[in-house]
Amino acid sequence: MLAISAYVLDYFYTNVFEKALPRTKFQNIRALGNESIDYVFLGSSRVENGISPEVIKNKTGKNAMNLGFQASKMSDIYLILQLLDEYKIKYKKAFIQVDYIFNIENGFSNVLSYEILPFIHENELISNHCQFNDNINFWRNKYLPFYRYSITSQKIGIREIFSNLIRKKTPILENKGYSPLYGHFSGGNYTLPETILQKNKYYDSMVNYSLKNKKEIIFFTAPFRILNNDFSFVQKLETKIPGLKNFSNELVDNKYFENNNHLNHQGAIAFTTILIEKLKL
Repeated sequence: MLAISAYVLDYFYTNVFEKALPRTKFQNIRALGNESIDYVFLGSSRVENGISPEVIKNKTGKNAMNLGFQASKMSDIYLILQLLDEYKIKYKKAFIQVDYIFNIENGFSNVLSYEILPFIHENELISNHCQFNDNINFWRNKYLPFYRYSITSQKIGIREIFSNLIRKKTPILENKGYSPLYGHFSGGNYTLPETILQKNKYYDSMVNYSLKNKKEIIFFTAPFRILNNDFSFVQKLETKIPGLKNFSNELVDNKYFENNNHLNHQGAIAFTTILIEKLKL
């Protein structure tokens, strides 16, 4: 009886996440299947909080999607890049934000890991990433019915199911993935890493993937507010990523930042405008 209940609950939860009005960014990506988008922006919270598709639409008439995820690392970005094709989402250019995450090969975004977990059976890309994120629980997450929902109930449990069932909206759809910050600068003596990895396998994979599949991808670095103006790490990054679009020191006024790493809403508008001009969007 317990096993039957687990199977029924697993089927019910998964069905809700698959068919409900998208609430999470990953649900929204799945819902974009077969759509055509001019520009997609991939990266961490420095993308999610820093680039406004609405500004791009208003200034250029082009459609854009902000596909940045909180705390994303290079492995997460590579997953999203591949899933765009898996879900048959057409785009003209993909812009990928890279900074100190170039130094991280084994990390991943907890936010993305929770959002993809209901879809662990959907394709091999997601399954492999779930294993990378949590190898200890991978077998149980994939093959024990309802296990993945029970151990992550605070993230994808009954509250989220109820919110999906009543079609409770989030700003994800309206803002096309952009999540604005409204705080004022509260930075300190923030510094970038002193050293850089010789190479990052996920960067190499993205470059090879784009060449193999004839996708146009552009790497860029978003603004920081570094009080001592030491951007030597980004200079080293430019030697690893030919053609890197370096905007790391593009905005220098505190009014544009919530903290050293993240733009506030005013800064996001300013930075998006800079991207439109300098990347000729």
